[in-house]
Amino acid sequence: MILRKKYILEDELIKEALDYAEISKEFTSNKHDFHAGGLSNKKQKMFEGKLGEKIFKKFLLENNIIFEEDRTSHQEADLFDFIISNKITVDVKTRTKSYHTRTLELVEQFNNKPKDIYVSVRIFDDLKSGHLIGWFAKEDVLRINRIENHGYLDNYTMYDSDLSSMNNLWDLVLKHNKR
Repeated sequence: MILRKKYILEDELIKEALDYAEISKEFTSNKHDFHAGGLSNKKQKMFEGKLGEKIFKKFLLENNIIFEEDRTSHQEADLFDFIISNKITVDVKTRTKSYHTRTLELVEQFNNKPKDIYVSVRIFDDLKSGHLIGWFAKEDVLRINRIENHGYLDNYTMYDSDLSSMNNLWDLVLKHNKR
């Protein structure tokens, strides 16, 4: 398995993320906009999230993993970010600061559209690079059952110490799905 300490995104992947953020900003739910700044910040947060997805995509490509990437219209909420093993849904959760030590998933979203696996990614300040922090399964969320509300909506919260390593994901799922 190839697992890098730092993934550097090509300009083409950055442009894909930026273009998607631009066209989707007006359709992004206000329910998910717990950051100040309105539409301009929605675009920035969507861009950062898409960059996280591109980091994970790069990991999958470098390891010759068979996957399907979300192609939902920018006007609709996606059902997944990726599908691996022809059935396992993946949601990529992106962080932007080194002091971010938890991964959040809205309780309502988890209850209505749970994914099988959640992958935590950190995007660095240059917005061109990042790394994979770890992952957890929906069963881990339910087992830990930690709900926090930091002034907005209830979120299932997974701290870094709750995450499994990417090596573990490789051993359990990914190495069986190579091209």
